Amino acid sequence: MPLTRSDVPNLLEDGLKTVFFEALDATVGDYERIATIIGSESDEENYPWLGAVPGMREFKDERMPLGILEHNYTIRNKTWESSIAVERAAIEDDKYGQIRIRVMSLAREAKRHVDELVFSLLKSGFIAKCYDGHSFFDTDHSEGDSGAQSNKGTSALDAAALQAAITAMMKFKDDRGKVLGVTPDLLVVPPDLQWTAMELLESTYWPGEGKVTANTASNVLKGKLDLVVSPYLTDTNDWFVLSTKGVVKPIILQSRTPVEFAALEADSESGFMRDQYIYGVRARYNAGYGLWQMAYGSQVS
Repeated sequence: MPLTRSDVPNLLEDGLKTVFFEALDATVGDYERIATIIGSESDEENYPWLGAVPGMREFKDERMPLGILEHNYTIRNKTWESSIAVERAAIEDDKYGQIRIRVMSLAREAKRHVDELVFSLLKSGFIAKCYDGHSFFDTDHSEGDSGAQSNKGTSALDAAALQAAITAMMKFKDDRGKVLGVTPDLLVVPPDLQWTAMELLESTYWPGEGKVTANTASNVLKGKLDLVVSPYLTDTNDWFVLSTKGVVKPIILQSRTPVEFAALEADSESGFMRDQYIYGVRARYNAGYGLWQMAYGSQVS
């Protein structure tokens, strides 16, 4: 039976809002693995604290507080939205199920956009600057007594290149020349490299050895890293190794206003003048670079 006018207020905005946030909560974003989420209270936030903290030392006589190197890295929030228009006739013709699906799709888009924003920073990291003024992936990062350090490679993804990336990250030093103790735990690749990555990380025997024989070597990379395949990495050859278990991850996701769901229905101008109901989402956030020491990128020409 078609909906009556009295049914509409109870069924729509409040009900669809519930549908939206249930779908939003049920949608998992890969960005949560590689981005530290930091709340924002202004139109932009400065991150002077990015960098290493002083290492532990034996307590003798009194404390020796050391300052941290300050940097000037700012992330400015942006406002994002996505909206749909629903003809009032669709409500009257009992199309609520179809509208519900579209609202659920809005929730998925809200999460998908954050994934795209965050993973696109890896793609652009060979050019875009991070807190130390260098490209996020660069061959000559240097802070204090660290010496020149590289988190950028040029080799295609294979066992030797992956081992070299892991080893390089584990040797990164802070601005006082002490090893940071970085533990890589994630390999991120575009769809084109997913099969190579799976072979490297999941094969029982050494990748590329072919037929199994009595002398086949074990694959020491098996289970070494988790794998994320991101469709937002559009270069078919570039790949990335990340350390995601630290307090500050490779990417910062700065959140000013969480996702909101709003509606213009029967009593709105849109409802009266155009016979349309508008449903939309809005949020304010942006993403930028965290610690380059938590990432290694290989740009393959």
